[in-house]
Amino acid sequence: MYWEDWLLVFYLVVLTLGSVVFVTDSVREKEVRALRIGLMSLLGAVILLALVYLARQGLLLERLRPLVDLVDALATAGAVVAVVPLGRNPAARNGTAAYVVGEVERFDERDQVFARIRSLRPGEREYASYYEAHPERKDADDRRRAMGGPLGRPGSIDRHNRTNLAAFYALSSFPLLMGREEVYAPPPARERVEMAPQALSAKVKGFARHVGADLVGITRLNPAWVYSHRGEIFFDNWGDWGRENRSDHPWAVVVATEMDREMVMARPHSPALLESMRNYGRGAVITTHLAAFLARLGYRATAHHFRHYDLLLVPVAVDAGLGEMGRNGYLITREFGPRVRLAAVTTDAPLAPDAPVDIGIQHFCRHCRKCAVLCPSRSISAGDPEVKNGTRRWILNADSCSAYWARVGTDCSVCMAVCPWSHPRTFTHRVGSHLATRSAPARRLLIRADDLVYGNYRGRWYGPAWCDYRDEA
Repeated sequence: MYWEDWLLVFYLVVLTLGSVVFVTDSVREKEVRALRIGLMSLLGAVILLALVYLARQGLLLERLRPLVDLVDALATAGAVVAVVPLGRNPAARNGTAAYVVGEVERFDERDQVFARIRSLRPGEREYASYYEAHPERKDADDRRRAMGGPLGRPGSIDRHNRTNLAAFYALSSFPLLMGREEVYAPPPARERVEMAPQALSAKVKGFARHVGADLVGITRLNPAWVYSHRGEIFFDNWGDWGRENRSDHPWAVVVATEMDREMVMARPHSPALLESMRNYGRGAVITTHLAAFLARLGYRATAHHFRHYDLLLVPVAVDAGLGEMGRNGYLITREFGPRVRLAAVTTDAPLAPDAPVDIGIQHFCRHCRKCAVLCPSRSISAGDPEVKNGTRRWILNADSCSAYWARVGTDCSVCMAVCPWSHPRTFTHRVGSHLATRSAPARRLLIRADDLVYGNYRGRWYGPAWCDYRDEA
């Protein structure tokens, strides 16, 4: 056999083994369409191996020579393009500085759509004060309140499923039960434990993972990502509304928790909402523990979780090296895509920052657009990034997005579910995400492959049996 023939055999063996792995992963993921394509790929590889065997026996050799040469050339070119790092984005390693193109004004939490709907009550002084300053928002906000609030009537899209509604209230109550104050900031111990920043950071990260964090990153806190004023109110603590935030904590520890894919894939139905609430609770536990841990070491620390945020968590997470900001406005991580929930602790403990990452998200999202095409409220931009408040990014229409939440009574999660980065961490998708972080041509190929193998909406998912939204109990 010629060396080209041996090269072809090598490629076909790799294709065969890869098809076996892909079929196995597709079964685990319950992806029927992908399973069919994997089986077709496996059959094709076996047929090609049989043809090579016949060629080695002296049959069909001359007829196969052009095919052998073509397959060798295409496979070699594909391997080189996929492996060689092409089209990297060095600016991403600057974190959010890569998005900033002008002066950034700190965001006022009172303008956040959920804070407006949840906290402002008709007849109260704060309600009158806010809408006197922003009359253009009053009618739409009042309509949302009449629907029941940020989620309208929770679970209304699955109105017959009382067990999922009970699960929602049980899961969402936990972060609120952790205290009547808007933040948890335990008093530090009198005696401070002195430690080198690298050593203390390792302790902090290890503790955070031990109490449930899936990803942990540390960054020096950019004041631009701290809310200028508080807008969320808890337990009628109206003295907090409009209070200026003066964060003097120089560091932020950001944690991310993975959301269960089967729950998220039931979007926009109630299982996805339950998974969001579960992870908000996880974030509350992790950051409360972490703030207490740092306080016991003698440092000031504040937990930021669920509605107890003083931070814009996505840009802080970008600076902490957990991922990049995607077209849908979510943080997209290498490990779990946008299928995470974030929480944070700010502190004056001397820590060592993590470096921001370039995993190719800006290029990937520019060419993918799947979340924008499939967004049921058309709230995600399908165009290029735009400049708003001194930053260039894809602009999400938060009002139309949240209005859809109110109509269905869930937090939708469609964009999270259909993102190609949201696949589970099987071998197949680990390889895919690795290639996507390295090569622009590989990203373009993977976008097309995701459309081919999984389609645009990946069929219907109903959630695990215990919370199947079709149940009538």
